[in-house]
Amino acid sequence: MRKDNDNIVYINLTTGEIDCEPCPDELLKKYLGGRGLSDYLLLKYLDQNTGPLDPENILIIACGLLTGTEMVTSGRLHFSSRSPLTGFIGTSNGGGKLASELRACNIITLIITGKAVKPVFINITGEDISIQNASDLWGLSTTEAEKQLKLRLNDSRTQVALIGPAGENQTNIGSIMTGDGHFAGRTGMGSVMGSKNLKAIAVRKTSNQRNHQTPETRSLIRQYIKSLKSQPDWNVWTTVGSSCDVSWTQEKGALATRNYQDISFEGTNTACGVSFKENVVKHKACYNCPIHCKADVQIDRGRHKGFVGDRPEYETLSAWGPRCGNADSMESIYFCNLCNDYGVDSISAGNLVAFAMALYQKGILTLEDTGELPLTWGNVNAMEALIRQISTKSTPLGKILSLGMKGAAEAIGNSAQKYAYHVKGMSLTIMDPRGFKGSALGYAVGNRGADFTYIYAKPEFSYTPEKAFKAFGTMKAADRLSEEGKPAMVKSCMCANAVIDSLGVCKIPEFGILGDFDLTIIAEIVSAITESSVTGEQLLKIGERIVNTERLFNFKYGATSKDDNLPEKFLTEPIQQGPCKGSVVHLNQMLNEFYFLMGWDEKGRISKAKLRELEIDYECARPSESADLKVLGLDNHFGQ
Repeated sequence: MRKDNDNIVYINLTTGEIDCEPCPDELLKKYLGGRGLSDYLLLKYLDQNTGPLDPENILIIACGLLTGTEMVTSGRLHFSSRSPLTGFIGTSNGGGKLASELRACNIITLIITGKAVKPVFINITGEDISIQNASDLWGLSTTEAEKQLKLRLNDSRTQVALIGPAGENQTNIGSIMTGDGHFAGRTGMGSVMGSKNLKAIAVRKTSNQRNHQTPETRSLIRQYIKSLKSQPDWNVWTTVGSSCDVSWTQEKGALATRNYQDISFEGTNTACGVSFKENVVKHKACYNCPIHCKADVQIDRGRHKGFVGDRPEYETLSAWGPRCGNADSMESIYFCNLCNDYGVDSISAGNLVAFAMALYQKGILTLEDTGELPLTWGNVNAMEALIRQISTKSTPLGKILSLGMKGAAEAIGNSAQKYAYHVKGMSLTIMDPRGFKGSALGYAVGNRGADFTYIYAKPEFSYTPEKAFKAFGTMKAADRLSEEGKPAMVKSCMCANAVIDSLGVCKIPEFGILGDFDLTIIAEIVSAITESSVTGEQLLKIGERIVNTERLFNFKYGATSKDDNLPEKFLTEPIQQGPCKGSVVHLNQMLNEFYFLMGWDEKGRISKAKLRELEIDYECARPSESADLKVLGLDNHFGQ
């Protein structure tokens, strides 16, 4: 499957060592690239005793198998490490044009370890790779740092991945900017960069983009685009993106309002993206993407009137809107862009502010605790102040919240944990799990924590009963309030998502528009581009291998089946009104069936027979012993 010179580049920031070698074809056949390849490398080479912010932690930046090819939306880049937020697998995906530029330099993966003595950036120009001083960039916002770096390199076309103050200060939710309005967030990968004194990675190709198009490939991609444009969701994604889904979630009766105190919000109309759909000043796209779901919008009212910034997506808009009791979408736009400038994950930060507001409402946080900051619902001045405090760790409360939902609740104590809605340390996103049972199970079993896009259980509200029966064995799988069929759905979606992340293509066309969860369409394109033969079923089996590799990683670092859980509220407190009235999550019955379908035992452990079936190296995952480093010739770099 390897195309041309798909090299793995090893960089040790402590010693300054840089090495390069071809990626074994066998690894690409088993893990595809991107997330899958990163998972394998982390499981095999990261020592059990290495902490997330230790210099020895490994940061892997990986292109997918199709990244930078003629396939549309093939501009995704994956960042992986041990997460400072959860302590488990940290995986995060970024868009833009950086990934295609990196692949054009014949690099499929960067493996970065160690810690520089002073701030540095990695400069990649074609085949030339160097480590350069970045002391003058340290402390700058992501926007200003990108501007200054491109001025220094005298090349505005250089693509960069960089961090802001949140990553530099090693908050647990630091994100990585991967392009204009593009960030890899949620698991703290920006903070791993900060712990290494690594401000940025700059990439510039020196040769023309590789092009392997054949008549068959061109025909398949034309048909793919035609299929996209024929779908009813095409116009939505190309005009407003996901920004208008806030209202949709309220209509479903499952909008996490005021930190999950309610399932509807009286200010949804003005909090939702529908309120600013005419404010777009420019549509934007990632590498080779016909959808253009990103956009710049201009604030036309309020205290930020005239400000132009990135249009927030659904989850960010929801986090800073209904979840914080804020009805003003103009403020949410500003908060999203402020988070981007600080390089702090905008979803996690909004959820943390809502959590703090709930504690203030309950009297668990007082004015003395907040530094005289009144954390009342919808207080936009307080919300803005907390973004700055969390990103810079400049106040006692900012330091506590920078730990993330789980860490902050533990530090605050006094029953704060009751209102900290997270799984494995990652805060739940806006969809109340009691209103979406497939997503509820996905939150619980997701290897990186409670995140919708890790599973993308869209079939529970997009499939017809007939289609659900064919795919998952029961018509009730299409009923989002029924637990029946959800374990089969989550297994399928989980494996499919792992494949797409590993191919380096975008989930919006695959799942958001086409609903290609059986991967039959993408399999044809993979076969054509790689000049091999692979079916959707075979890709899903690779996805299953990737998911199990991640679970092994988590178990290596102390995870158990007890971490596959949901906050007590969603298991015991029924929704009181609306379309989901009376609904709670009966998690155990879904969890037991899911474990069975995955081939795990009743404690969620993977059997050796399953590992043999999936051809996963069990020896490298044993928590009590170091890995036997005999692959890739990197033994000397990582030691025994």
